[in-house]
Amino acid sequence: MSDQTLAPAVMHGTRIYDELKRGILTCELPPGTDLREQELAQQFEVSKSPVREALQHLVRDGLVTVMPRQGYRVSPISLTDARDMFTFRCALEVACVVEAAKNASDEQLKALDRFRHFHGKSESEFIAYNRDFHCALARCSGNGRMTRTTCDLIEEADRLTRMSVASLRGHNPDKLAEEHSAIITALQARNSRLAANLMKKHVTAAVKRFSAALEWAVLQA
Repeated sequence: MSDQTLAPAVMHGTRIYDELKRGILTCELPPGTDLREQELAQQFEVSKSPVREALQHLVRDGLVTVMPRQGYRVSPISLTDARDMFTFRCALEVACVVEAAKNASDEQLKALDRFRHFHGKSESEFIAYNRDFHCALARCSGNGRMTRTTCDLIEEADRLTRMSVASLRGHNPDKLAEEHSAIITALQARNSRLAANLMKKHVTAAVKRFSAALEWAVLQA
């Protein structure tokens, strides 16, 4: 098969992967949703081959599960999975802020001031604001590999953030913005120990919010 023949299939697979991943992370495709090759091929107007490629990629990401003789299914979110993810995320983000306190320029740290307040109104705007803040902190570390891994993990955790925000009554985005602001203040003071402790508390609080959201969802089922 020539490179010219392979190129369209690769492009189709990448597009399908990107669209399905976005749907999963935004919960447009909720946990437990069945994904069938034939239906997706018709939806995207392609053959099954690029669909299968995209689904296998999502399986490797842990976002989709293979169901023997049934096809594929959007992976459920369990409390154990969430805790594992947040544990890894905590380790990475704490490392990022420690490095940021040492390596980031004054200009980089000053630019974080835009995250001291959340000015949006919608759930989607808050998700984007939260993701952008944590990725900005990771970039301040100056470690490219750590930044890429952290931002990938934060993107995957968007589903958990969305569930927490959507399910909890009385959720106050301003409280989270205050936590962000405290981390920024510690970083701008080059206080790596305080920044690390604040980040640990911030991620631990996220685990508690998600646990409460998951329990609420179970009660509503």
